[in-house]
Amino acid sequence: MSQLHCPFCGARELQEFEFRKTRANVTSSEFARVYLRVDSLELSVEYWQHVHGCRTWLLVERNPSTGAVLRVAALPAVNGASK
Repeated sequence: MSQLHCPFCGARELQEFEFRKTRANVTSSEFARVYLRVDSLELSVEYWQHVHGCRTWLLVERNPSTGAVLRVAALPAVNGASK
């Protein structure tokens, strides 16, 4: 994975983005949700931010074993907050 596709800015180099957090799988154990960064080798759902661009928060689904990005979506603004 050397690029991410921002829904607003298009394909950009990975250095423009910052990884924030992995979203836990709802079916995983309490231990996995607290302590494991990746609880599945096939799918990881992560929060990223386009810090050197439009500053949009992104929900990225990717395969952590291969690094292949499966889907990128912009997170909606919360409580009227702007990007």
